[in-house]
Amino acid sequence: MSRRYTAPMQWLGGIALALFAFALIFPPISESIFSEETRQGVLIHAIPFFSAFIGILLLFILVIVLVALRFNGKMPGRSYSGIENTLVVGILFGVVCLFQPWSFVPYRYGFVILLGSTLGFILWSHVLPPRSDFDSALSPLTTTQKLIGAVIGVAVSAILMFTLVSANNPAPPYGLRDRVFNSYDDARKAEVAAAAEKDFNNVELPFLVLFCAFPGFIMYFTAREAVGSITRKTETSVMQPLPASGGD
Repeated sequence: MSRRYTAPMQWLGGIALALFAFALIFPPISESIFSEETRQGVLIHAIPFFSAFIGILLLFILVIVLVALRFNGKMPGRSYSGIENTLVVGILFGVVCLFQPWSFVPYRYGFVILLGSTLGFILWSHVLPPRSDFDSALSPLTTTQKLIGAVIGVAVSAILMFTLVSANNPAPPYGLRDRVFNSYDDARKAEVAAAAEKDFNNVELPFLVLFCAFPGFIMYFTAREAVGSITRKTETSVMQPLPASGGD
């Protein structure tokens, strides 16, 4: 691995791990250093929290640095703008989900969409777009590139969709208190279960499809360019002339 990748991993990653370790060992250490009254103070409670928080920020900065080193000026404009527009749409969609008054389901996922899209946009804004001569020298996207990108994008969306459906599939007591649900007779329980299944299939499931489409689109743009890059490298290596062998 190149030095330009390992250096930030050692510094930023090492400091982040040290902060995480400090956040874990500080509570037991503080018991032998501070009195009970002092340990109940807000400042002592905040020390491990801020330590872990700064560690998370450093890891995010590390991801930004690594992604920027990898993709600066190397992502074609056709896909660079596609990823950027997807993240902007995700931000707007998340805001709408949080402030719409019609259903609780978009509100449940709106913050996750808004947070993920905002962090993704911050990350992607640190990646330099390509030069104009870089785009002009590229060949048009082939059918193979589009097909492989679409397959990977759909696969990512399907895996995420399966995970979310499995985690959010309606189950007893279907949003009710256990005591209330258990007080119902079998007919009433079946009625509650049917209503929950109908609401999940008609409202939450279509929303989950839309929710999972965002990472799928990002993977589509990334994968199709990765396929093109691999193809260009292969063609270049094949076209290079073999070194002439010396005569006796």
